[in-house]
Amino acid sequence: MPSSRTNILFAVLLAVLACGEVVLITSDASNGIRYGVGAALALAMLAVVARLAKGADSR
Repeated sequence: MPSSRTNILFAVLLAVLACGEVVLITSDASNGIRYGVGAALALAMLAVVARLAKGADSR
């Protein structure tokens, strides 16, 4: 798979994770769920951003 297509997929994944974070923050879930799932989503977003940055450096 070409790296540009991979980067597009990671960018889409990042957008989906960010939307999930917004939905979670605005939900009526308890604080424990918000903090736990929110932290997991934030870590996933950091991993995707790091992967995108790694792909940009290899060019």
